[in-house]
Amino acid sequence: MFLFGAVIGSFLGVCIHRLPRGQSVVRPGSHCPKCKAMLGPSELVPVLSYMLLRGRCRHCGEKISFFYPAIEVGVGFIFLLIVVGRGVTVGILSYLVLASLVVVAAGIDLNHGVIPDRLTLPWMAVGVAAGALWGLHEVAMRAIGLVACGGLVFLIALLSRGGMGGGDVKLMALVGSFLGPWGGLASFMIACFIGAAVGIGLIVAGLKKRKDEIPFGPFIAAGAIIVCISGTWVLRLVFPWLGQVGF
Repeated sequence: MFLFGAVIGSFLGVCIHRLPRGQSVVRPGSHCPKCKAMLGPSELVPVLSYMLLRGRCRHCGEKISFFYPAIEVGVGFIFLLIVVGRGVTVGILSYLVLASLVVVAAGIDLNHGVIPDRLTLPWMAVGVAAGALWGLHEVAMRAIGLVACGGLVFLIALLSRGGMGGGDVKLMALVGSFLGPWGGLASFMIACFIGAAVGIGLIVAGLKKRKDEIPFGPFIAAGAIIVCISGTWVLRLVFPWLGQVGF
């Protein structure tokens, strides 16, 4: 599963680079951004090709960003941990898809400060529909999650007057459409905790000032991935009373 995740991670790296530029993620194929030489099969092997090429283009010697092997390894471990945490079930694909989407959203938000609508809006319907793998009750719960999570962040965005953007609203709605109301809200609470810790750390280190903006998308992604990996136990940790209502 790690190898499969690394392959997907390679594609996600392409998405992060091309989507905000309005480019196709399929054509042209992977190529060197400097000399435009197309990469051969031996240059597309996740992580290994970077090591064999010593981080440089075989054709022109241009340095290859470390971002690419890093995301390959990162997504490889995320996929592995999700399978270990959730088990191999018919619905595991739903969590792998969500993890992939939020990784791309986090990468784009971190680098460009935006989250493209094409990464969230169409996939909300997919998330709700995927609930059919568990039955109509799960479809309903995911629809509620979409509205509840998106609505909560929309309300926060209004009250904070720009503290969160429209991209954050749609990203949280996406998370709710895959994880339902409780999984989505747990993801948001984890995101807030991580975001606060990172923000305080950056301010203390002198890297950010109190009024500086920090993209929230990566924290939403982190929260969603943690819930995807951990399953129901993290929900009972965040919402202890869920066990009393038969969750």
